This record gives sequence, structure tokens and C-alpha cells, in this order.
Amino acid sequence: MRRWLPILFALLFAACSGDDAAESVASRDATATVASAGADGVTFTSVPVGDLGNNHIQPPVSFSASPSIGGDHYPFWQNCGFYDLEAIEGAATHTMEHGAVWITYNADRVSDAELDELRALAAGNSKLLISAYDHPEKLVLSAWGVQHREDALSPSDAAVSEFITDWVDNSELPEAGVTCQEAAGFPPNDVRTLVADGSQVPAEYG
Repeated sequence: MRRWLPILFALLFAACSGDDAAESVASRDATATVASAGADGVTFTSVPVGDLGNNHIQPPVSFSASPSIGGDHYPFWQNCGFYDLEAIEGAATHTMEHGAVWITYNADRVSDAELDELRALAAGNSKLLISAYDHPEKLVLSAWGVQHREDALSPSDAAVSEFITDWVDNSELPEAGVTCQEAAGFPPNDVRTLVADGSQVPAEYG
């Protein structure tokens, strides 16, 4: 099945808009900023869209933030939905380029009830990617160029719904509105199957 991967990646690359390789688009801020509210433990990071590379590259890939908020990434994306395990970060970054919000959770800190809330969020919005991640916070909210970190954030908090409303399909993204399906992953427990041919994403795409 691996012989189909070059064909699939070529098709996925072609499916993205011609602007995908552009190095610069209009941005909300003139310079990269990191703002912290201090005592309440909230950190909001904002990086201009045009300051983040958006080329399709082969592994290995690395990002300036963890979880990623953008940068050069894999040619396939992670299908949106709720996952019981970690997503492929280089693919999740591509998903955010399509206008998705990526909510990551610390599996050791969220309750069963909060997991149910996260599942419901994903079921109600086709532009949400929700997956486990090894960070100290309970939840981290990420979209292309922005991130909200707060130690004890819960799915029902207003900050979550506000972040989703503000950042899903951000019009500044060259691929806003492009599907977050038809690539890699079957929620909730398969992040690596390629929808087009059923093959597995190679292990080097970690």
C-alpha cells in the first residue's frame, strides 16, 4: 500500500489552493506578540499569519510552539474529530491551515465528564480537531498563529467557545474553508489511516 503514498500526497497537495506556498498574507498584527495576563495563569500567543511558513515538507518536521500553531508541515492533514490519542502534529498543523481549531487535552487531568464534553464539541463542529497531548495544562486551545494556555481550563468555560468562534476559518488563512476530512485519521482511535487507499501513514511521519 505504501506505493500509493506519493500519489496520495500529490493529490492532497493539488487539492490545496495555489496560494498554499505563499510566504506572506495579510495579518492581524504587525509583529509577533506574546501577552500574558499574569496572576490568572492565562497566556495568549499571537503570531502574524505571514510569519509562519506554510510549505509542504517531508519528515522530520519541528515547530516553534508545542502544540504547534503553524509552520511548514506535512502534505496531508489530520481529519477533524475527537481522538483518544495524540494526533500527527505535522498533519494537525495542516488542519489548522484549513481553518480548524485544535484543542489538545492532558489525558491524566481531564475527567470522564470533560471528555464527554470534548466529544460533544467535536461532534457539533466539523472544524474542530481534539486530541490528547503531553502538556501540563488540562486543555490548550490552538489555531493557526494563536494559542490560549490556561492551567485548569475546562471544556465548558466561556474561553473555549469564544476561541472557537474567533478562530475557526480565520479569513486571513490562504486555505480557510477547505475540508478537514478526506485525508488521514478515523476518530476516535486511528490517526494514521489514509482515507484514499486505506494504507498507513509511515512511522517516520511521527
